[in-house]
Amino acid sequence: MFVTPEYNHGIPGALKNAIDFLFAEWNNKAAGFVSYDGVSGARAVEQLRLNLAEVQMATVRNQVLLSMYSDFENFSVFKPGPTKEQSVNDMLDQLIAWGGALMTIRK
Repeated sequence: MFVTPEYNHGIPGALKNAIDFLFAEWNNKAAGFVSYDGVSGARAVEQLRLNLAEVQMATVRNQVLLSMYSDFENFSVFKPGPTKEQSVNDMLDQLIAWGGALMTIRK
């Protein structure tokens, strides 16, 4: 699972560098996403999906998008709405299923 803010409509440079540096370690694994920003970090997840496809990762469809305006009190205290718990559970269910399926490929 990747947790990332949106930085200039994309992912932070340090995250991109880590993905590139550990290319082989990512192969044939599943990835889920939690992102946050003023507009929920959706553009960061879009970019991250493209980057992870190049390192041969399978990304799950469900994702958790957090808004700094509605899911954080005073932009610092995490106070998610009631629908976020279901989003997390749905994403984790998919991530576990895909992770198990990809385990056979890695053996």
